[in-house]
Amino acid sequence: MRETSFLASILCALIVAGCGGSGEMAERGICVYAGSGAVLARDVEVALDELALPHGEVDERDVRSGRLDKCSLLIVPGGQTAQCVAALGAEGFEHIREFVADGGGYVGICAGAYIAARRVEVPGRPQGLDIIEIENVRSAGTEVRTIFVTQPDHPIVEGCGGELRIWYQNGPLIEAGEGVETLAVYEDGSAAIVCSTYGEGRVVIFSPHPEGSLEGSVDAEEYATLRLLENAVAFASGEGR
Repeated sequence: MRETSFLASILCALIVAGCGGSGEMAERGICVYAGSGAVLARDVEVALDELALPHGEVDERDVRSGRLDKCSLLIVPGGQTAQCVAALGAEGFEHIREFVADGGGYVGICAGAYIAARRVEVPGRPQGLDIIEIENVRSAGTEVRTIFVTQPDHPIVEGCGGELRIWYQNGPLIEAGEGVETLAVYEDGSAAIVCSTYGEGRVVIFSPHPEGSLEGSVDAEEYATLRLLENAVAFASGEGR
């Protein structure tokens, strides 16, 4: 396990239950959506454990009942996008929207990227979270791809070099709109990592998977993408800039 980072030390001090990894939802800490559709939540939780970042889980019932007030940051991982939409529903989406507008952080990975847009690219194109001005083009494939950093001094990609090999699993090809910063792109020029603000909160969107893949045997630390996740958590939590 990596040595605990400065951010982890701060978060540990803020969390009543102590620095104990996954389990009960932490008091104003990192929350991972692990409800219906969040097939790849475990991948994210293993990566957070590797970073020694304490976290808890929330599901669709927690979100719809307003329990996001126990979180400072929400990570929505990869999985079945349509299932996420159906499980969270309009009520859950509204609670997430309010959470971010009030200063909460949002990190969306793959399915979490799809649902963040105004429209979700699933059959019927239902209303999405609309917390970031992006257009998503649905794409397919499960492989390691190359992305190219476009803003090397930005806190999210700082220290990650000019290009990275990263796990890709059916993530969107992103077109960034007004007020959205593009931090990395695929070979075709479509955005792979973007960020913006919504109300008082920060939004970080990944098309690929900085956490790696348990099923695909892609070690995020070996591929040097684990730092992307750590940086994104810090930035969405309010660190830097």
